[in-house]
Amino acid sequence: MTASFHIDAGPFSINVELDAAGIHMSRNGLGRVHRESVGWDKISGATLVRPDADVTGTQTEERLAQVLGPEAVARFHELEGKVGEIFIAYRDERNRLQQTEVPAPLTDQAYMQEFQTRLGAKWLGESKDRQQVEKKLGTNPGLCKTLFLLLALFAALAVAGVIGMFGFLGPVFNLLQKMLLDLQDGNLTGFAYRLACYAALFLLGYFLHRVIRTRLEAIERPRPPCRPLQP
Repeated sequence: MTASFHIDAGPFSINVELDAAGIHMSRNGLGRVHRESVGWDKISGATLVRPDADVTGTQTEERLAQVLGPEAVARFHELEGKVGEIFIAYRDERNRLQQTEVPAPLTDQAYMQEFQTRLGAKWLGESKDRQQVEKKLGTNPGLCKTLFLLLALFAALAVAGVIGMFGFLGPVFNLLQKMLLDLQDGNLTGFAYRLACYAALFLLGYFLHRVIRTRLEAIERPRPPCRPLQP
């Protein structure tokens, strides 16, 4: 391994190992172990956020001591101001943009240098807060994407309301859920197919409504009086 970082704080522990392939992390908390690996070639950007000043109050420390134990609180005080976070944007197996955080021991120069050396131009320096992080990494949804999702959701809900009058609420909501999952996964082909199904059902319901309304109006329209027969 090129560089590593490990911390134990009561029932919680974090282990990070850096090698030629990428970043390997394991987090253990209350009996649950979460492992994550990110290859260097999958990373699109990374930025460092330094720790804030100590704002932990006495009551907060007492609660942490009750949950984690006094040794864990003492360990946190030892690392206070010495460990930041490196925010990483990367592509997962399905080519979706994801974001994760890696602990960054600021005093370990070999550890910090490993990120800059491996990432090169993808290393974006430091950021002051999470909002700036999302702008740098491009992980915020963005105005256009947000508007598109809202419009798509509104259109799908409107179509679902129209078709619901014909007793198809169950299948429609199921299809709507799948459409939202397609948008989340970036599967535009599947989303377009399901949207076309909605449009076809909407047109079918509209034409049925027009036919029924025309028939009802024809029934309710008064008929002209019959003329008497001329002798």
